[in-house]
This record gives sequence, structure tokens and C-alpha cells, in this order.
Amino acid sequence: MSPVGRLRALASDAGVRATAAARLVALAGAPVSLWLAATRLPAALQGYYFVGVNIVALAQLFELGLGTIIVQFASHEWPRLRWGASGGLEGDPAARDTVTAVLHTAVRWYGGAGLVLFAVAGIGGALLFRNPFAGAPLLFPVLWCGFTLVTALYLPLIPFICVAEGCGDLVSVQRMRGVQAAAALLSLWTGLIGGEPLIAVWLAAASQFVVAAVWLARRHPALVSAPRLLLADLTKRTAGWSARYRLEQGRSAQLWLALFLTYQSLAPILLYLRGGDESGRLGITLAVALAPLTLSLAWLHGRFPAFGTLIAEGKTAAFDQLARRATIEAAVVFVALAIMLTGGVLVLPMVAPVFAARFLPLPSLFALFAGSLGSLVLQAMAGWLRAFRDEKLAAPIVGGAAAVILTSAVAAAMGGAQLMTAVFAIASLGVAVPLAGAHFRRVRRQRLA
Repeated sequence: MSPVGRLRALASDAGVRATAAARLVALAGAPVSLWLAATRLPAALQGYYFVGVNIVALAQLFELGLGTIIVQFASHEWPRLRWGASGGLEGDPAARDTVTAVLHTAVRWYGGAGLVLFAVAGIGGALLFRNPFAGAPLLFPVLWCGFTLVTALYLPLIPFICVAEGCGDLVSVQRMRGVQAAAALLSLWTGLIGGEPLIAVWLAAASQFVVAAVWLARRHPALVSAPRLLLADLTKRTAGWSARYRLEQGRSAQLWLALFLTYQSLAPILLYLRGGDESGRLGITLAVALAPLTLSLAWLHGRFPAFGTLIAEGKTAAFDQLARRATIEAAVVFVALAIMLTGGVLVLPMVAPVFAARFLPLPSLFALFAGSLGSLVLQAMAGWLRAFRDEKLAAPIVGGAAAVILTSAVAAAMGGAQLMTAVFAIASLGVAVPLAGAHFRRVRRQRLA
């Protein structure tokens, strides 16, 4: 069976299909966005565009991966709940109280994160653009503040979307995210074609916010009002939950940051040690290597709500079987996509030799693929434990990530990008995965027993 046929055969679950489709839209549009930025924007304005793109990534950093915690908490309560006619949750009062408490806590966190993001990135950027030496047009401070404000306003919507995802509405959520991605890309391209970088990123951010807000207002209007119903006695009844949530929140944030920094630190380290040329080649090669990881994770993330529900229902064996199948499918998708992308890179010198020269040699691409595969394994193990509300994998993953970053930095100083990528692969698969795997196997035996 061809790789495309294999991918089609694996995508048999509606939630997985919807999750994969949403991510595929974003991935497919990224090269077009990069081409338009390079061809339609003057060199002086390209920097502002990429800074704007980085602010979106910064918003994801502020999120700290806590969306998965919300999904898991909601999925554990979902067997005792149902969706009412007004789009709110009905059923067991204790379960509904827990979900309401989740929303209340999460909305406060995300709202605070949005305020910090706007204060740091929005106001700070506007002040920078007022500097005549920055070369920014006079309208840029206003546009920049508008862009960061919309990005910050989107953050408090995330908990509602995650609760809906955890409570059986995964397909609708992922379809909404697919529409979000398409709307953001079309808006972005419109601005880029017009040669306006900040209008482009503002339109993209605004379209994401509008799509999410409209979807929530139409599908779950009663859910949005739930946090306002949180009373003092509810807080008392959920005091034990709150303490556990904060603990899991902290561990999840550590895990997410470790995985995030493992990849995001490579190019800056190389830039500092070896200069912009090697760093740029690593950056574009890494973007290709991470594409299979981004898409293959849909086969895991698309089943996270089912994981929590199965555990809540006491169906541990069925959960373990589903988790095993999801991990194998994700690995198959990863390998198939890696093979396809390798073929594309091999053909690239014949169709675009100048662009092909911006990549690192093929062994470095293979090494980055190997490191990405290690990240897939780590996230599969973390997802398995998270179904039991167990975030104890954070410590070994943080330790493994530190080892990967440190050894990669030493390798970069000694031999540049190619040695760095080779050591990155060895440390990922030979240190980080075994460290986490030892804890995972021990806990898995205990849980299944």
C-alpha cells in the first residue's frame, strides 16, 4: 500500500480525521505564506511580519500546554454529563460543578496571560515602533496594538473550546479549527498581497478570534456563562480538586516547556555560536523535520478525550488497547510523511537549486527526523499517563530535555550544525526517551495490574 493509501486507511476515526484535516490546512498554507512574505513585502518590512508571526507563537508559549489538562479533566466528567438544548452541560451536579470550576480557574489563568501578553508584546512593540530609527511607518504602533490585543482576547476563549472538546464535541471543535486555519490563511494572504505586514497578521488574528467566538455563541451559548455561576459553596466543594489541578497544571507546564524549548533553542544557540548562515539553514531544515510530528500528533490528540472517558468508566484494558493503536498509527503516519518529504528535498535541487542550498545536508534532516520521532514517543507516553491525571513524567522529560539542549550546544560549538543535529538525535533517542520510558513502564505496570 502506498503512503497516501496507508494514511487514508489509518484515518478511520471521525475525531482523528477532523484533527488531521485542521492541522493539514495550516501546514499546507505555511509555504504559500512564506513565499508571499518573501516576494510581496519589501525587505524593510519583512522583519515586522516575522516579528508578528512570532507573537502568535509567544501566545502559545503563554498557554503552557494547559489545554490538554482541561480536555482530560472534562473527559473524566463527561460520562455523567450531556449537552442540553442551549449548549450547556446537564447531568450529575458534582460533575457539572467540577467542569464549571475548571472553566472558572482556566478562564482566569488565560485572561491573566492575555493581559501580560498585551502589556509586554503590545505596548512594548508600540513603543519600539515609535522610535524613528526602527524605520516603521507612523501607523504601525496602532496596528501593532490592535494585533496583540486581538491575540490576547483570543486566549480566554481557549478553555471553553477545550471543555467542549473533552465533553464529546471533538469533531465540531476540530472542524471549527479547520475553518479558523483557512480563514486566517486567506486573511493573511490578502494582507501580504497588499504589501501590508501588520494588517496581514492583524487580519489573521482577528479572523481566528471571530470564528471561535461565533462558534461558541452558536453552539454552546450556555457554556460561556457557566463560570459566572461559580459560588462560594462550589469553591468549598471543589477544594480538593483545585489543589490537584494546580499540581497537575504546574507539572504539565514543565513538560510542555521542556518539549517546546528542546526545538526552539536549537537555532538561537547555533546563531550565537556559528552565525546567521548555519542558523538559517538549520531553521528551514527543522521546519521540514517538524511537519511530520505536527500532523502525526493528530492521531494521539484526536483520541485524548476518549482516553479520559474510558478511564472514568473503568475500562482500563480498552483504553490501553486504544492508546497502543493510536501510538502505532501516529508512528506510521510520521514515517510515511518523512519519506514523502525526503523525496521532495531530493527533488528540490532540480527544480529550485537556490532554495535547495538553504537546507542542511540530508544526514542532518534524517537526524532531525529521528529527534522528532523521539518527541512523538515522549508525547505518547505523557498522553497515556495524563489519562489517569498523572503528570509525573514531567521530571524525567525535563531532565532529558536539559541533556539534549546541553549536549547539542556543546556539539554546535565543536562542529557546527551537522554535528549538532547528530548529537540532538542521539541524545533524544538515547537519553530523553529511555529516561521517560523507565518511569512510564513502571507506572503502566502498576495501573494495568
